[in-house]
Amino acid sequence: MIDCYYTLTPPQFAEQSGEKTAASHLVCYKGVNLYVRPYDAQHYQVTGLATTNPACYLRKDLMPGALIPILGGEQT
Repeated sequence: MIDCYYTLTPPQFAEQSGEKTAASHLVCYKGVNLYVRPYDAQHYQVTGLATTNPACYLRKDLMPGALIPILGGEQT
C-alpha cells in the first residue's frame, strides 16, 4: 500500500531551509486523525490531516495552522 499526501502547499524540508522544526505526531481530535506539532503549553498546531473524508478538509477548525487544545474532553 502506498500512502499519498495531498496538500495545497509545497513540501517544506527543514534541511533545505536550515531551521529546526518540532516533529509532527499523529493525534485524534474530534474523531479525525491529524498531524500536529506543539505550539505552546496549551495548544497543538495542525500541520496536516490524515483522513480520506473530503468533508474534513473543508472544516476551518482542522485547517493547517489552526490551534487545538492539548488537554481537554474534545481530544481522544
